[in-house]
Amino acid sequence: MIMIHLSRFIFFLGFIVSLISSCSDANPVSLKEADRNEYIPIINIQTLNPISWDKKDSCQAIYVENGYRVELPASVKYRGGISSRYGKHSFSIEFSEDISIAGIEADDDWILNASYIDKTFQRHKLSYDLFRLMNPNNIAAKCNYVKVFLNGKYEGLYVAMQEVNASMIGIYKENRGAVLFKDPPIFYKEPLNIFKDSINPYQQKFPKIQENNRKSFMDDFHTFIFESFDSDFDANINNRIDLDNVIDWHLILLLSNNDDGLFKNFYSYKLDDSTPMRIAIWDYDHSYGRDGDGALNMMEREIRWKRIILLKRLMESKKLNYSERLNKRWSELRTGLYSRSNIEMMIDENTKILRPHLKENFKKWPLKSKWYEDENTYDQEIQIMKKYLSRRLMYLDDYIENLD
Repeated sequence: MIMIHLSRFIFFLGFIVSLISSCSDANPVSLKEADRNEYIPIINIQTLNPISWDKKDSCQAIYVENGYRVELPASVKYRGGISSRYGKHSFSIEFSEDISIAGIEADDDWILNASYIDKTFQRHKLSYDLFRLMNPNNIAAKCNYVKVFLNGKYEGLYVAMQEVNASMIGIYKENRGAVLFKDPPIFYKEPLNIFKDSINPYQQKFPKIQENNRKSFMDDFHTFIFESFDSDFDANINNRIDLDNVIDWHLILLLSNNDDGLFKNFYSYKLDDSTPMRIAIWDYDHSYGRDGDGALNMMEREIRWKRIILLKRLMESKKLNYSERLNKRWSELRTGLYSRSNIEMMIDENTKILRPHLKENFKKWPLKSKWYEDENTYDQEIQIMKKYLSRRLMYLDDYIENLD
């Protein structure tokens, strides 16, 4: 019993020492800083054990924003696939209770995205913001910027994101017929060969697969889009999936040139029995002039959206008028949300928040790392985005108008 109390005391003392350290080093956490306009929130993750890639382990999280401070038990793990090779890691963190981060509505599940390969810190956020603003029914994670510390040691500038899950989307247990899948292989000809998980091949997230396996639902949808007769497809596709949502998904893919977002990097979901399936977007660093590995792509490599059987059949339908609807929607967006001036304004607003914090991040994570394709500065990367968008918008004006 004495040893248990002693270990708790040592753990608590560690929190206090690291907090004092984080308030007194070159990256201060102080009310003086909190009062400055350029202040952004700080998350200090306190853990006694090394953080795992496989499962969340307990920790203590200190959140500081504008003089407000809260300390909560939490659990944390590293997250990422290819990005795990970079020294700066992303985190998945679950607080013991709902907490609002950087002005985003309260939740307990959060992603702290390192945004390492994207020097602008904007490709995810810009895509998600645009997609949500296109239609209130469109789902994408809300994001904002934070500084992350690990045991009082500065880890860098991060993008705090909502975790896309059932509660974030608005799905609850009482929603009969509701489903949520992450990266379901529904656009592959032979989907069950893509993932080796025979129990959960469509990566069902809701409901719990042990309680209600919805594999047959996705099997049926897959069969419908690949094998249905044209007359059946035309008559019933509106009942299967929300075409307004699909059009917006198609357009954000075209705008961003995110070829990586075709077969994966999306969620599919149904809110209940009465609503069609919709798509929520995720992971858009493969965009706006750069590929996912950081390689420059100013439209040299074009998104190959015709590989997606759903989009291909919609375009080929003689009754659904999909190409006309796509063109009309594009024209509507180009006068406002998708105008060059508006998108550049969104980029500039993010830059205004980021600017005071870039120097310390790039001091920690140098711009000349071997993982980058070049040694571009932040401002040079922003110019790449803007130059790409200028070209892309003009190109798509003609391209979408002449689609058939």
